[in-house]
Amino acid sequence: MEIPNLFKQVIKDTFYDKQLKIMTTEKQQEKDEEDCIIETEKDIVKETIKGNFQFSTIEKIQQEYGKEMVAECIVTCEDTKATVDDVLVYKDKEYMIKAIIPYDSHKTILLHRGGDLDE
Repeated sequence: MEIPNLFKQVIKDTFYDKQLKIMTTEKQQEKDEEDCIIETEKDIVKETIKGNFQFSTIEKIQQEYGKEMVAECIVTCEDTKATVDDVLVYKDKEYMIKAIIPYDSHKTILLHRGGDLDE
């Protein structure tokens, strides 16, 4: 079933009320003092999106989405350029993107806050 654009706009205006940043790591090459090429990594903002952020349980996410992964947060948004292993920032906390599930009217992003992202 095709979701009408007017309905998509109502969903967006009602639920996508959180400002979220998608961060990625960009590799850059620079020359040092001895003209040797050094590869460095820099975190950059890939995009800023509006979405709905929810905490959940790992068990509920695995049951609902059939994903065998560790994820305890869900974001729904209209669209995103994010990819798996990018980082989503919400309220100055970083969450690793574990999966992106496309639907007709939105995308669902499954997130994990852990490992190197622990406080």
